[in-house]
Amino acid sequence: MAVAIFASCIFFLKIKKLKIIEKNRLKKSIKENGGQIAFGLNQQCTHVVTEDVNALSPRNLKTIQKYELPMVNVDFIWDSIKEKKLLQCENYELSQTLPFKTGKKASFELDTFYSKEFPSIPKQKQLMPAKTSEEARRLYALSIQDLKKTGFELRKDFPYQAEYLVSEKLQEMLIADAVSSSVLSEEVGRFVELIWTEAVGHLNGLLDKPVTRISLNDVSRAEGILLRAKTTWEETGSLTELSAIMSEFYKVIPHKNVSDDEVSKKLIYIKRDLCQLIKDMLNISEINMSVLNPSSLSKYRALRCRIDALDVKNEEFNSVKHFENLIQVLNIYKVSRTTESMLFERNLGNVQSLFHGSSVCNFVGILSRGLLLPNVAEDYALERTDLGYLGSGIYFSNSVRTSIKYSQPCETDGTRLLLICDVALGNCWKTKQYFYCSSEGPPLRYDSVHGVRSTEKEKSIFEVFDVYVYTFDLSCLDYTLPSHDLLNDISAGLLDRAGNPIPLKDIQIKGRIIDFVAEVVVFQTYENETESPIEAKYVFPLDDTAAVCGFEAFIKGKHIIGEVKEKEKAHQEYREAISRGDGAYLMDQDAPDIFTVSVGNLPPSTKVLIKITYITELSYENGNLCFHLPAAVAPWQQDKALNEITQVEFSLEMSIEMPFKINNISSWTHQLKIKKTDCKAVVSTTEGSFLDASGFSVEILIGDVYLPRMWVEKHPDENSEACMLVFQPEFEVPFDHLSLHGEVVICLDCSNSMAGSAIQQAKEIALHALNSCHLTRKISVLKFGTSKTSLWNYVTFSFFSTATMGDSNLWKVLRYLSFLYPTKSKRNIILISDGHIQNEGMTLQVVKKNALHTRIFTCGVSPTANRHMLRSLSHYGAGAFEYFDVKSKYNWERKVSMSYQTTRTLSSQCSSISIEWQTHMTENPKLSFTPSQISALFNHERLLVYGFVHNCTQVKSCPKQLRSSSQFENLYIGTRAFIREYEQGMLDESETQHEMKREQLKSNIIELSLKHSIVTQFTSFVAIEKRVCMFIFKPSFPHFFPKVGLNYEIWKASEHIVEIVLISMKIRA
Repeated sequence: MAVAIFASCIFFLKIKKLKIIEKNRLKKSIKENGGQIAFGLNQQCTHVVTEDVNALSPRNLKTIQKYELPMVNVDFIWDSIKEKKLLQCENYELSQTLPFKTGKKASFELDTFYSKEFPSIPKQKQLMPAKTSEEARRLYALSIQDLKKTGFELRKDFPYQAEYLVSEKLQEMLIADAVSSSVLSEEVGRFVELIWTEAVGHLNGLLDKPVTRISLNDVSRAEGILLRAKTTWEETGSLTELSAIMSEFYKVIPHKNVSDDEVSKKLIYIKRDLCQLIKDMLNISEINMSVLNPSSLSKYRALRCRIDALDVKNEEFNSVKHFENLIQVLNIYKVSRTTESMLFERNLGNVQSLFHGSSVCNFVGILSRGLLLPNVAEDYALERTDLGYLGSGIYFSNSVRTSIKYSQPCETDGTRLLLICDVALGNCWKTKQYFYCSSEGPPLRYDSVHGVRSTEKEKSIFEVFDVYVYTFDLSCLDYTLPSHDLLNDISAGLLDRAGNPIPLKDIQIKGRIIDFVAEVVVFQTYENETESPIEAKYVFPLDDTAAVCGFEAFIKGKHIIGEVKEKEKAHQEYREAISRGDGAYLMDQDAPDIFTVSVGNLPPSTKVLIKITYITELSYENGNLCFHLPAAVAPWQQDKALNEITQVEFSLEMSIEMPFKINNISSWTHQLKIKKTDCKAVVSTTEGSFLDASGFSVEILIGDVYLPRMWVEKHPDENSEACMLVFQPEFEVPFDHLSLHGEVVICLDCSNSMAGSAIQQAKEIALHALNSCHLTRKISVLKFGTSKTSLWNYVTFSFFSTATMGDSNLWKVLRYLSFLYPTKSKRNIILISDGHIQNEGMTLQVVKKNALHTRIFTCGVSPTANRHMLRSLSHYGAGAFEYFDVKSKYNWERKVSMSYQTTRTLSSQCSSISIEWQTHMTENPKLSFTPSQISALFNHERLLVYGFVHNCTQVKSCPKQLRSSSQFENLYIGTRAFIREYEQGMLDESETQHEMKREQLKSNIIELSLKHSIVTQFTSFVAIEKRVCMFIFKPSFPHFFPKVGLNYEIWKASEHIVEIVLISMKIRA
């Protein structure tokens, strides 16, 4: 085995004199001795191996000088291998000096339209080392003061002609300043109006409604449908199925004229391009959504790029214009985009200025977000000159004649537009034959693909010079040639059609708790005290983890049992039954935590007993397992005139079974009677108990709660098993020391898409967060849109924060915060937004890069929030996501402060959790489990994983805690977990793939719902009256509740309620 001499070395080789055999031997020797070979010269390289300085390009020489890289000859490699150690570079460095050190200007040409000068400017550097970012800030402030004392002045403007001399960071700032300029030249204004008119006109001719009335969520859903259509076309090609899928697409994106032609691959790709154009227009329209007729300046700012019209007398103008004389150049516009200047991989070398053509209607999107990879190679199958010979890359050419074929004339005046881009070709692979290359990249060790033009001597399938790159960061644009609270609207209980409550007479609750899962049956007796039949509506709010798996009604001897059917079919049966005069009952899911039931033809002076069965998960708070029955399940009545609550007596009895010893059972809402052994217990309310606004809560303290365990439940009729895995990490220190001494940054999205109720909700959440961050040493508040603003007066910021800051450039905020991140602590960002942000790829890239020191906790607001993006931000930012629904506003404060986001910012975390299922099956089992992507866990948080796995006996990291059950809790709650992940989870990192998987899973969700009688957004409970017995008012409770009577134990009263009252009195005093 060779000694790893070059284990920490990365070599950049530039050797032209060696033969190919010798070059290969050199590369092989470097790799065998632990070294790496870089294909582009950058700051990661440790050595430059060459025999002649002249073999290096001026760009390479500038990089060498910038990073002070040693240049050695080939003997350095061979001698180091011979001596079996890494030798010093001094004896092998080249004797030639770099041209930049002579003070000369170096001119060179990159097969481009003009050459750029690289002047050598004497640098006077004073290095002031700082061990921490905090110390760097202090030194920077002192340096500014010293410069001011010597006569220097701070200035915001910079001469346009000198921009090439400044650093890349300053160039980015200058571009940003130009974009937000208040002055727009007449030439640029005409150009902006041209491309805007073309884009809007193209969409108005296709769509049946204005593009501004289509949401970004609709576009994402449409892209998922089209991806599903593409998959179907490739796998089965069923025209019937394709037609059904495209019908769904036209419902989401309404068209004026729907083609009756067969669904083809070309049609699918055209519609995908249409979705991209709609998305571009919606993204850039956000900055002007509050303006009816935006000005040219507003449209220019929305493009988020700098556009300068070149003077015809300018040397740069003439260099570009006379490069090719086959076309008449009307105008030349210089384009600069901040994101491209940051991501452009110039260090790959071989940078050339090349043409790219596209339709005029696409330029709004191209200028606002840059060039994108085509969806597939066949996107332009009827128009491309090479017929897709080089696959799914972004094409470029050095020929105007070639590129002009891709540029369609605009409808306004017939002009065409071409782009001139800097393209970092790097190591270019040349071919004369067909070579399909996917969008994942060119051949190994190459950066781009070049289709060599056919000549008389050498034949090729390519008629012109074509170049393809396969990542967007290899190209850079250069030129273009011519406050109402909705919770009050939700009334709980049984209501008539006018919304008036029907009196509640009696409440009885039975339940069973096993570990973290509870099964609850609620019996509520209502009475119609009027003299005429009514159609009643039952509103049933629940936690979003609950699964309603049973709804029944007992009315005058009739037992009506709800059955789950597809929503459209259920509604149709309900309407038909009502029209016939029959009794009918319908249950819908209005939201993940809101259920409604319509009860038709309720007779006068009649009692009705409503029975609801649901399964739910217990929460874990303050070291206890907590079961909470919201008051909305058993609603109270309030006399509006007297403003007094008329309480209804209720009774509750629950059995409790735990895998470990039960140390204590208590309730802060009610006095309880308790029987218990080590692992089992029965609790009951005392006589005369009432249910008020606090609802009912019970807290269970058990031992060994941190031990992982799994429950396995066998289906009684089928050969299948449902598993529930319980995992709760135990942290040695509950609070993260780095976070306690760190910083909390509250980022408030004030972009135009937050207008209306969303910004009011966001400010309310921000105030809750501010009030909860009392343990943090440093708190900052930022509001952002196109730009950012720091807020110093935290109390009054809610009065001055409005949704008028343009589009959502979150990446700028994150990049600004990442420049000097805390070195001795952690930064926690609480982001309050609707998730509709610009430059999603760059934003996630910044989040991933800084995840070690910056955590992101996202709070979603607005009914149209992009939850997928907010989940992605928290997932990659090692944080957590919470959605704040106005329908459940009662628990907002708990989500923000008491138990969730702000508490997490101070907590230790457990991330990178993986699950390995083990079974007795020899072949690979088919696994179905949820959640599919596991986020970070924080102190006092548990993970419940549900799986449908055959013969599962063990899960890795869960030893000796396998328990069997013959009941149905895991089956129902596991099914609900799958449905919840469909509704709220992140099925894939890509939003388009996420939406496609949602479409594919829709039929499975309906099948699960029908099979297990669990209502979803696609299904409903429906029941037509059928007689079971003559008269039922108070039926016996279901037999499926095993009575854990514990007859050998006596009832004990809970004293915990007394302790709570005493503590409350002291606090108030």
